[in-house]
This record gives sequence, structure tokens and C-alpha cells, in this order.
Amino acid sequence: MISVHRATLRDDRIVAGLLKQKYSFRTLQESAQTFRSEIRHHHHFRLAFLDGQPVGLISWRTQGSEYHGVAELVRLAVLSDVPDPRQVKEALFDVMLAEADSYYREHGTRLRKVFSMIHADNRHIREFFQDKGMRQEAVLKNHFHPGMDELVFSLFLA
Repeated sequence: MISVHRATLRDDRIVAGLLKQKYSFRTLQESAQTFRSEIRHHHHFRLAFLDGQPVGLISWRTQGSEYHGVAELVRLAVLSDVPDPRQVKEALFDVMLAEADSYYREHGTRLRKVFSMIHADNRHIREFFQDKGMRQEAVLKNHFHPGMDELVFSLFLA
């Protein structure tokens, strides 16, 4: 069974390992430093565990003022060797939506939009986002890396 928990600074080794495996970090120290920086800058991290082992993470942050109701899904990473990676992504995505909605409701508004940027060649996450009702809104040419476009996907909520 998949369980999802809030990540804290004490989880830096777990998060660093997941980030290093799924993102372009060169070292565990670099990925741990990025996690510590992002969590200090109000990123909300959640870890997924399967049979007690860490198998994925998601992070999100608010964009603009609370009354805008916009959240950015910053990171979604699931280990490739998980028996059903889609199930882990679903669990993480659903937790992120519920938590972001709760956050905005606590601030007197509601979650209106979730957006995320992904590498254009990431077919798996693109298909997952489309299945979750997200639409591609933009292509950012050479955004993070030369020769690598980013796609902006958004989910508009009623």
C-alpha cells in the first residue's frame, strides 16, 4: 500500500536520493542542498512510500498572492523500478491537489489553477498530465537547457 507523508528537513537524504535519480543533479550533496533551499522557500514536499520504502516525491508552491489561487507543481519523481509507477504518481498528485486546495481555503480563497513545466521529451509525464485533465498551454524554447524546450501544462479547476 502507498502512503504519503510530509517531507521535513530531516528527510534530506531520502529526498536527495530521489532527486538525484530523477533529475539532472550531479551529486547527492547538490540535490540535498536544492531540497533544503526549496523547503526554506515555501515549497511543500511530500514523499510516497511503498512497503516502507521511499518510491517518489512531489513538491508544489504557491504562485502570486493567495487570492490568485495558483499553485505550481514543481517536482514529480517516481522511481522507475516501482511495480506500478502510475499508481504512485496518482497518489502524489491527488495529495498535492487536496493540500493545495486546503491551503487556499485556509487563506479565504480557493485553488483555481495548477501548472507545471516539464521537458518536452518527457512523454510519460506529459501523458500522465493529459490523463489528469491538464492542457499544454505553452512551449518555452531553450528554457533551462540549450536545445531543450519546456512545456507548460495547466489544470483549471471550477
